[in-house]
Amino acid sequence: MNVKKPSSTVRQWDEEFDVVVVGFGGAGACAAIEASDNGARVLAIDRFTGGGATKMSGGVIYSGGGTRHQKAAGFRDTPEKMYRYMMREMASNPAACSDDEIDPAAMKAFCAQSAGNIDWLESLGLVIPETYFPGKTNQPPGGFGLYFSGNEKQYEGNGSHIPRGHVPLGKGMSGGFLYSTLHRAALDRGVTVRCRCRSEQLITDGSGAVTGIEVRELSRSPLARAIHALLFNLGFVSSKSRRLLSLFEKRFGKTARIRANGGVIISTGGFVYNKKKFNEYAPAYSGCLPLGTAGDDGSGMDLGMSVGGVLSSVDVCAASRFLYPPVAFVSGVLANMEGKRFCDESLYGASISRAVTLQPERRAYLIIDSTMHNDGRLQTKRGEKLGSSVASILKGEQNHIIYRKLTTFVNLHLNRKKSRTIAGLAKKCGIPAETLERTVESYNRQCDAGADKEFQKPADYLQKIVKPPFYAIDCRIETMKFPSTCLTMGGLKVKGLTSQAVRADGSVIPGLYAAGRSAAGICSRSYVSGFSLADCVFSGRNAGAHAAGLAVKKSPKTSKPSKAKKRRP
Repeated sequence: MNVKKPSSTVRQWDEEFDVVVVGFGGAGACAAIEASDNGARVLAIDRFTGGGATKMSGGVIYSGGGTRHQKAAGFRDTPEKMYRYMMREMASNPAACSDDEIDPAAMKAFCAQSAGNIDWLESLGLVIPETYFPGKTNQPPGGFGLYFSGNEKQYEGNGSHIPRGHVPLGKGMSGGFLYSTLHRAALDRGVTVRCRCRSEQLITDGSGAVTGIEVRELSRSPLARAIHALLFNLGFVSSKSRRLLSLFEKRFGKTARIRANGGVIISTGGFVYNKKKFNEYAPAYSGCLPLGTAGDDGSGMDLGMSVGGVLSSVDVCAASRFLYPPVAFVSGVLANMEGKRFCDESLYGASISRAVTLQPERRAYLIIDSTMHNDGRLQTKRGEKLGSSVASILKGEQNHIIYRKLTTFVNLHLNRKKSRTIAGLAKKCGIPAETLERTVESYNRQCDAGADKEFQKPADYLQKIVKPPFYAIDCRIETMKFPSTCLTMGGLKVKGLTSQAVRADGSVIPGLYAAGRSAAGICSRSYVSGFSLADCVFSGRNAGAHAAGLAVKKSPKTSKPSKAKKRRP
């Protein structure tokens, strides 16, 4: 999508609102709700039908500091404990740029408000069960509301690690239930929501402040909307379809200029489907499977840059190379092409992915023996069962189960090499045999000692690699036999406590905000499951409250009465 240069010659506005939200996914919906509760008249537009990547996600929300779910499971968390872990998580990324350090004040505010944000979501109608799942997984079975979704067990001492992954109640992936709750809450507050409405350009005044936006709303013709939906869905696999989509919107859309008294909030998602931007900012992750929607094309970021906004140069991609489930695989050894071990195999998927990209040729093999191979097969067989409902499968409610079972099957039987000896396995992988043999022998000695002195893998996952045949599972980031999903994390630079967009010199762009994955939020440096959605809530609410406050200050008589107690970020 090509964004026009900003306009500052508006003689007549077609409509006027206090706050305009561009992109109605998780962050946009939170911003709209918060702005409305702070007395603003809100318009939310979405290029498609709303929901964005949030609607497709697992719905995990990374929260702590003492939620009722943590207390019910017997964990005593505090904002201070959560802050210490988060800063440790951020420091784990050796590739992050030094010129964009995490704002400690914003991180402290995120942790302090975390439990309150969960309460806020539940007040809107979201249901999060008070049930704790103790196992290691990338998505707990249905009905569990709390689990370890990150590296807490690896980065915190024994007895001090605390689970913070909160999962809404729902069938399958819970992102749809999170979004539907937010959508309904926004409509209940009188937020005006317009779908199939594309942002064209921001409108500024003589000082450079954003005063409104020009949009193009698609014709309400059923045929036009059906074609638009078709092109959108084809956009998941075809860049040509995405280009045709833009041309179609120009041909069958009507232009309108909308004044925004308090500001415009950009929350249009990331840029994982913008190949040019992706390769520029995240070349190490080329070949990953994009996680998001065809709308994650970076157009919102371009919109912000058109008025002086800048992109963060922090690590901009989180790929997920999960070795689990099955948990049996975690006991294996990750070896690079030099035959050397390079990380704790029990780490979170994004952490492992980052470690793999730093290895020679960006390649790695997971070395396991026949005991682990057989345990993995049995764990998959005894794990979550596929339901018999065809409708449930077609709705995508069992996608996570299908993905896990299919991936494990491929890794057990297709995406692996096999040999009776470690030396033979090394030869098939193109790895120096003597080095790999020494690596496995060293690992086995540490298993005997009950402590991983090299990478501190928890003792629960230490198991000797001794029983032939041996297997090497290909863990390259780009292999489609064992796909690694990814999303972009960097975006427009913002003030962490208000979500106001800033220029290269750090000065605020009046009237412009960015939230969620359109912004370089608190999770731009590192990622664990639920961190992105938690940041959508945090940054969205901050943006909505600040923009609404500015609008009410400018025109207190025209803004609507507040339906909730005002909140300052």
